Amino acid sequence: MKKNNIRFIAESAIIAAIYVVLTWLLAPISYGEIQFRISEVLLLLVVLIPKYGFALVLGCFVANTTSSLGWYDMVFGTVATTLAILPMLKIKRLELAALFPVISNAFIVSFELSLAFELGFGVVFWINAATVGLGEAVVLYCLGIPIIHVLSKNIVLVEKMELNIQSIKHISFFTLSKCLSIVMGMLALIFYVAYPLSAQEETFYSALALTKEHVWLSSFAILGVLIVITGLTLKGKMKWISQFVCFLGITACYILVGVYVPNTIQFLYYYGYIIYLLLYLIVCLYFFQKSKKNFEISD
Repeated sequence: MKKNNIRFIAESAIIAAIYVVLTWLLAPISYGEIQFRISEVLLLLVVLIPKYGFALVLGCFVANTTSSLGWYDMVFGTVATTLAILPMLKIKRLELAALFPVISNAFIVSFELSLAFELGFGVVFWINAATVGLGEAVVLYCLGIPIIHVLSKNIVLVEKMELNIQSIKHISFFTLSKCLSIVMGMLALIFYVAYPLSAQEETFYSALALTKEHVWLSSFAILGVLIVITGLTLKGKMKWISQFVCFLGITACYILVGVYVPNTIQFLYYYGYIIYLLLYLIVCLYFFQKSKKNFEISD
């Protein structure tokens, strides 16, 4: 019994720490009225491992201690996560459970922003609710569910973590290659909308904001959509070629931002985007290896 308690405490601490680290590493897109908190993917673990609900609430509280909104985010953000997790403990279908964090964050975070900035509860409240809810939906449905589905295929991980995979057995659409394409494509779109590539004084500019003066930056979004479409529709060698072309396109856009947009290369977060490019390169190499094996088998 004592050994089980120690294991539970250790695993809970690890899950909470992962939530915190993911939130802090991706801080530019983790807070505010337009946010894509990637760490929220971990909330779906509650459907598979209900006992770690408290760990995720704790992780959310700690992550919000560094928010620019101070105690507002520590209180309302933690409440939003708690209210989302409670019904998720009883739900056994991922796609249904994911609705609760979307609804909870949309309204509670919007309420928080209205109080913190004295925005009132009119049109601005509903705009914030829409943007926060949309960001949460993108993270959970386009990243979270595919990732959880891939993890459920790992027999060793399922046994070690005692995952209840009954809730995701009925999902047959997702394969590892499709999940990777969805994840990389949605990350490209998320970074286009919210990730700061440039700054002037205390104002931060994402690729979307910079598009007003540099229309060609819309290529980031176009390529993100292409990553998803080609990843879902093409197979074998064609999939690898299309994904690699998209990778080259995004890399070219990234380099051109540094060349043509003032102050970009002096901004620390600009270099953080390299992490995405490295991850995408690894995905492309995976597609290459897979297409190469399929070609050898057909021979």
